[in-house]
Amino acid sequence: MEPQKSGKRSIALPITLVILVFSLIGNVFLYSQFLQHKQENNYEKGQRIYAAATESQQYAKEMTPLLDAFLASNTMGERLTLQFDAGKVTAKGTALTELTKEAASISVQPEKWNEKLPDSYVSEVEKGLQAIGSYEGPLNEADQSYLTELKNSFVAISSILSGFNSNIGDSRIAIIRLSSGLDWIDLVEQLQNMMMGQSENTAS
Repeated sequence: MEPQKSGKRSIALPITLVILVFSLIGNVFLYSQFLQHKQENNYEKGQRIYAAATESQQYAKEMTPLLDAFLASNTMGERLTLQFDAGKVTAKGTALTELTKEAASISVQPEKWNEKLPDSYVSEVEKGLQAIGSYEGPLNEADQSYLTELKNSFVAISSILSGFNSNIGDSRIAIIRLSSGLDWIDLVEQLQNMMMGQSENTAS
């Protein structure tokens, strides 16, 4: 009887070890798949952030010279052309909303982000420009004052967004890093404060 028991033990031990090894391999594989999936999600999120940030930069970059042209305009015909051009640029302003939404989605305080503020700001800019200078001759003092203030706000947007590195588009690691909020989420907070101030000035 004793030899039989010893034989059973000697067979059971390697079988147990084999099961443990396969179980460990399976767990390692599943964990590696989990990490790969998580990294891919972070990369996709980083791509969205990058696209929204660079499009926001482009919005401010293209709008600023248009505002200079408005200020220098002498005829209603000139301003009608500029209003058409401004309408096309306005479409890029939706990127500010997307950037704010991405910031809110990773913030520990999502309630502090006003996702409607960028939409409101871009809409107010478009409405204001469409109403500017609907008369012949140079702009009156009120319209010049409005445009000067508006230009200052776009200069501020450009200055804030210049802190975002737009040269990382080809770096997968750098794009993934964006998903953590490093190096850009503070910029969005500054944009929120600036747009809030501009909206209050317009309302007053």
